[in-house]
Amino acid sequence: MEKGKQINNSMLKLLKIPSGDDIIVGRMYLAEGEGPHGTVVLLHGFPGGMMNLDLASELQQEGWNVLVINYRGAWGSQGSFSFSHSIEDVRSALQYLKESDVAKENHIDPNRIGLIGHSFGGFLALKVASMEPSILAVASLSGANFGLFAQMVEQDPSFEAQIREVLKEGAFFLNGASVESIMEEVRFNQNEWNTFLFAPLLLERKILLTAADLDEELPKVFFHDPLVEILKQAGANHLQSKVFETDHHYLNHRKELAQTLHNWLLEVL
Repeated sequence: MEKGKQINNSMLKLLKIPSGDDIIVGRMYLAEGEGPHGTVVLLHGFPGGMMNLDLASELQQEGWNVLVINYRGAWGSQGSFSFSHSIEDVRSALQYLKESDVAKENHIDPNRIGLIGHSFGGFLALKVASMEPSILAVASLSGANFGLFAQMVEQDPSFEAQIREVLKEGAFFLNGASVESIMEEVRFNQNEWNTFLFAPLLLERKILLTAADLDEELPKVFFHDPLVEILKQAGANHLQSKVFETDHHYLNHRKELAQTLHNWLLEVL
């Protein structure tokens, strides 16, 4: 698509996506042309202050369909928020995109669907990719690791107060969520939600991991570097990684981040 070309309103659609007994909100950025097009599900963080809609728009202009979803209980979606529900919501969105009428109407190639997530969304992208063999390409941008969080709390109980404060701030914006409910989920699922243990299930996937040197929320040395090394040691032959000199939200490198994602998608999807 020509750079700077104006997008008409028909290229952005609001979708009602069934998940569980509820409906979640989806924003579909439609690529120009009949397609079918490769399609990305773009997953926001916790609670979703940075929705990454700029990335969706940039990727759309480069010829990709991009679906941005809001998890149950978040930003207009029905139901109650939980980490478990969010995992189910991503899987529901993938199933929805592959429905024949949905794929046809939105010019989706059901064999070319990838996951990209930031922070909490990065965790979701890796977790769902480990559960869904049809997902061939997955990118985690400064992804969280809740198994690691649980270990850190066990090793240093004073760390729990910091975690609780972050959860308290985020839960304010989410229906049905509380600090206690989320902490209980994390403790119960700490092995299943440890991204370091996903490696055997991701070896054949095309993976992009990015990190930020100045990330104070999910420091690169704890969350990114070990995951890259574990995947390499496990034999992940389609792994790419990139580090940006920026903060957790990549605020001064948004264009570069979008271009990195586009270049990677061209190779893998």
